[in-house]
Amino acid sequence: MSLAASIKFAKGHWQLLVVLFLVALLFGMNQRIDALNADIGQYQKDNDELSTALTGRDKTINSLKGAADADRRVTEEQLKIEQQKRAKADVENRTLREALEHSDCSNQRLPDSAIDILRRKA
Repeated sequence: MSLAASIKFAKGHWQLLVVLFLVALLFGMNQRIDALNADIGQYQKDNDELSTALTGRDKTINSLKGAADADRRVTEEQLKIEQQKRAKADVENRTLREALEHSDCSNQRLPDSAIDILRRKA
């Protein structure tokens, strides 16, 4: 078909050409909409996976916090016990020192309290 014949056909059938153009445009838009809907579906799946992963991480973080709190409580308890033992040892040492200062160790028997401390009796 020559150019002149194409122009003559377009002038006589312009409504048909407009309809064909609109059909082609609608077909292209429909294809684009389908592609975008497929992308949205994939993004929703990805979001669900990320949400599940974040939930798992939250549980892990909370359990780690719980473990850290338990460790802290145990450490505090150990420090208390250590301080109590240290205070008891200080009292025993002071008692022994006082007992030894007030007695003549070279010529006399040790006081009973000093013997008890040396033998680790309460």
